[in-house]
Amino acid sequence: MKKRYVLKNKTRFYIFIVTLLLITFTVFSFTKAYGYKEPRLIVITIRSGDTLWSIAEKYNKKGDIREYIYKLKEINHLENSNIIAGNTLKVIVEE
Repeated sequence: MKKRYVLKNKTRFYIFIVTLLLITFTVFSFTKAYGYKEPRLIVITIRSGDTLWSIAEKYNKKGDIREYIYKLKEINHLENSNIIAGNTLKVIVEE
């Protein structure tokens, strides 16, 4: 014969269930899912006297300027660091 479970204190059981649900909800509401975020690009016009280094100093908010310049060259398909005034350049804007 199977034993049957009988609740002796229903109030304690309901408090336990509500507490468990609150803890579960709190844990899931305060955790964030970090994923890949596509970088935002803007297009600027190169002015006379601009260099990749000066542009990187202006738009790079964090990190190494050399890495930022490498990314700029990669995005704009530049073979070297020579840029010409009047041309456009895609720049990564970090938020």
